[in-house]
Order: sequence, then C-alpha cells, then structure tokens
Amino acid sequence: MDNRSPSSTRARILEVAGPIFAEKGRRETTIRDIVQAAGVNQAAVNYHFRDKDGLYAEVLRVAVHGGLKTESEEGAPAEQRLRELVRASVQRFYDHERQGWQTRLMMRELEEPSAPFVTLMDEIVGHIMPRVSRIVAELNPALDDEQRWLCCHSLMSHCNGMPKAEFFLERSRPGWLNRPAAERAQQLTDHISRFCLAAIGGIE
Repeated sequence: MDNRSPSSTRARILEVAGPIFAEKGRRETTIRDIVQAAGVNQAAVNYHFRDKDGLYAEVLRVAVHGGLKTESEEGAPAEQRLRELVRASVQRFYDHERQGWQTRLMMRELEEPSAPFVTLMDEIVGHIMPRVSRIVAELNPALDDEQRWLCCHSLMSHCNGMPKAEFFLERSRPGWLNRPAAERAQQLTDHISRFCLAAIGGIE
C-alpha cells in the first residue's frame, strides 16, 4: 500500500520518469516502466498527469524551466539586467541539483521536437525574448528591428552554448574541467557579459 501523500507521490513519479524518458525516449518508454520504478500504480499516474503524454509534458516543463528566473528588476540598468540574464543562464548548467537526464532529454528534443516541446518553447520565447529585446534596445537604441532581433538570439546563443561546450573548452585549454565549477561559471558569466555588451554596443 502506498502511504505517500498525493504531492509526494506526484513528485516521486516525476523524479523517476525524467531519467527514463531521457534514456529510452518518449515513444519507447511505457507507463509500466515508470510505475515499477516509482513504486506506484497506474491509477496514480492517471490521477496526477492524465496519461503518458501528460506526464511527458510535465517532465519537459521541469527540465526546461530550471534556472530561467532572474533576480534583476525591470527598472535596473540594462547592463545589470544583461549580466543577471547571463549569470542565470550559465548557472543552470552548473547547478548541482540539475541532473544529467535533463540535458539528455533536451538533446533528444532538439533532434526531433515533440509537440509538447514546441508548445513549451513558444511559451518560453514569448516570456523571455521581449525582456531580452528591451535590454538590447536600451544598450543600443540605434539598432533597427532586424538587428535587435539578431542580437537577442546571439546573446542567448552565447548564454546557452558556451556552458554546453565544456568538452571543447577542455580540448583547447587542458585543465579547464579541473577548475572548481563555481570558478568556471563565474569566468563564463564575466566573459559572455563583457563580450555581448561590447558587441551590442558597437553595432552601427
């Protein structure tokens, strides 16, 4: 008999479902795989998530939304808001609570996006990109709409791409991965912030 509370049962299902989806993929994963690993029955999955697709959509949300919040207020200087955006984006890749399954699941989705992933990405882009666009516009008011749009995506590409590229950083700078994670995160945050501030401000 499962004596866990509904909230803890839901959390347990999510906890075990993420790594299974990441390992086997959405299509190959079965509800049986998940309920056996979680020690619950199928009724619990149906109660909390409706079905496998509902569970998968929630697992994606957990994987994607980690680290998206920033601390700077909208009224802060654009330079400060940019740096906080970079810091939050970089830190999510060094967060010890962020498990490897999340990265593996994202790689699967980038190769073959599912409908829930596309919906979630549209939601995130709609939330994040207007904020990024305001930062870029304040840093360089001379940019036209097309230039500002490209700068926004260049900024986010640096934030998301460099932390993922630690394999290549290590190949070109042996010993990089031996540095403490906090040091690496700080160094990338400082570099990306300076690089993007200079680039955005220097575009004519």
